[in-house]
Amino acid sequence: MTSAATDRLFETNPFDFSPANRALFVESFRETAAAHYQGNAVFRAFWDDAGLKPESIQTEADLVKVPPIMVHLFKERELCSVPRDQVALTLTSSGTGGQKSQQFLSQRSLDRVKRLAYVIHRELGMVSDDKVSYLCFTYDPRIAKDLGTAFTDELLTSFTGINEVYYALQWNEKKSDFVFKAEGVVQTLKRFATLGHPVRILGFPAFLYKVLKEHDLRLHLGPKTWVQTGGGWKGFADEEIPKEDFRAFVAARLGMPPENIRDMFGMVEHGIPYCDCKRGKLHVPNFARVFIRAPRTLDVRPEGETGLIQFQCTYNDSYPAMSLLTTDYGRLGRCDCGLPGQTLEILGRAGVTKHKGCAVKAAELL
Repeated sequence: MTSAATDRLFETNPFDFSPANRALFVESFRETAAAHYQGNAVFRAFWDDAGLKPESIQTEADLVKVPPIMVHLFKERELCSVPRDQVALTLTSSGTGGQKSQQFLSQRSLDRVKRLAYVIHRELGMVSDDKVSYLCFTYDPRIAKDLGTAFTDELLTSFTGINEVYYALQWNEKKSDFVFKAEGVVQTLKRFATLGHPVRILGFPAFLYKVLKEHDLRLHLGPKTWVQTGGGWKGFADEEIPKEDFRAFVAARLGMPPENIRDMFGMVEHGIPYCDCKRGKLHVPNFARVFIRAPRTLDVRPEGETGLIQFQCTYNDSYPAMSLLTTDYGRLGRCDCGLPGQTLEILGRAGVTKHKGCAVKAAELL
């Protein structure tokens, strides 16, 4: 199966929405859909039921017609579009307990997801040759090799040189589980403040907020410090503060620029990172399409209106989640930071059932 358009797509600027680049996304979508249509019976059934074939996707308007697969299906079924001996990495979406999504990555898909994450962060000014000291509020990837959050943070640390990495969630042999090393985090932050190296802090925002607040930390990490949060405040919704307040609090406590505090939204089932710009808005790259759907009718809602989030992507030829309907509410908007394209605001989980993902599992360790 050819992949020329998809490979070309990830060599472009993710925030260049020229007609040629938008057309390249459509071509890439058609190309990847053909691979899934041929290799996955469930995917093919969804498209046949909608009266679509991959070759039907010729314009941007055609993308709206593509049937989304509900995210829960990936928690209940193992869906793969290539023979299992072609799967280079399997990622899961949760810790112990709860329903897990499994994402199957061929080597080609794995190479692409690493590439697209790199170019998105590069265009946002977050790639550097500096040797950085990292504090990661996530699972040690040497143990949690298949957890999406561990994979993400290990990937993010590859965008700079590395001085050292400290993982806050470490494996405890006696408990046969991960434990949160609060004292280790405090001592690591204090030590980083004396080294003079650039510092980056990655992971769940509630962890960082609680450590700084409960230990009354007041440090000066300097202008090259970056904080990139992800995973949301699941498990700590009652303690969540507005993003602007979080940025101001962390910047003051760590002695760093508030514009270097960025949030990121991602799903293991989808793979595209939606990253904050300097103004704290999540931007949609040309490597994806996002639609907001009315919960009852699934009609597409216009920019500014709230509904269920549908994600589309093209990088993964081995896992048929290229059109995914989530259980998250959100809305699309715009930003005056200078980046073109739309922004995405995540407004919370639909329904009343709580799903136990990585952040909820991690929250239990605090």
